[in-house]
Amino acid sequence: MGEDRFRHAAKEGRTLLTGWLTCNSPFLVELIGEAGFDCITIDQQHGMGGNEALLSCLTAARASGLPAIVRVAENDPGLIGRALDAGAQAIMCPMIERVEDAEAFVKAVKYPPRGLRSWGPYRARLDYDGDYFTTANDFTVACPQIETRGALDRLDDILAMEGVDMVCLGPNDLSVALTGRLDIWASEVKDAMTLVLKKCRERSVMTLIFANDIEFAKPRLEEGWTIVAIGTDAGWFAKAAAEVRRAATISR
Repeated sequence: MGEDRFRHAAKEGRTLLTGWLTCNSPFLVELIGEAGFDCITIDQQHGMGGNEALLSCLTAARASGLPAIVRVAENDPGLIGRALDAGAQAIMCPMIERVEDAEAFVKAVKYPPRGLRSWGPYRARLDYDGDYFTTANDFTVACPQIETRGALDRLDDILAMEGVDMVCLGPNDLSVALTGRLDIWASEVKDAMTLVLKKCRERSVMTLIFANDIEFAKPRLEEGWTIVAIGTDAGWFAKAAAEVRRAATISR
């Protein structure tokens, strides 16, 4: 995919909407693309399916013109390289705690001399404009998650790291880390969001945030995060199914 939609949006100050997949169905990728979303996030940490599901979703994303973010299950070079080779542009890594965690993650995403990514982009190079090896480090996106107290305490060092292109703020896990309860509206979470967005702008690092619902998302859209996710495919389906069932019950 020749267009670098993520960096173009950041440069222009536009916010992208990402469809967050947990069911990991290629048909849902196509429906999300038809609905007009800007990109797709394939969750392999809290989502369904393994490599076969990932490959199918990435194939559908390419056909739908959607750049893909893959959240890997853990900070593992094999999982990261496999997702990149299969066609993901961005890799999101959960539970970053230390600077060493972020450094290992970036090295897995980037080719030498910056990193240690192994050569073999069997799908990543399809329709790629230019020589993939020499330009991939500027195209791929390493996105550590800021969702632990450790990552928040070490935010300056993580953002200063060469190759950290984007960070994802995970308000659910971060609320637990900061308050001991699941409360994304807590003042501690709001302060963390403000800090992360400010620091990222100072460093020209792209930002992504997960919003549980539209009520939480609207202020984030107004704040100008680079990418906003609003719920998940499973959540959308469950809500729609409940609304249909409720409407059918009322009409009897």
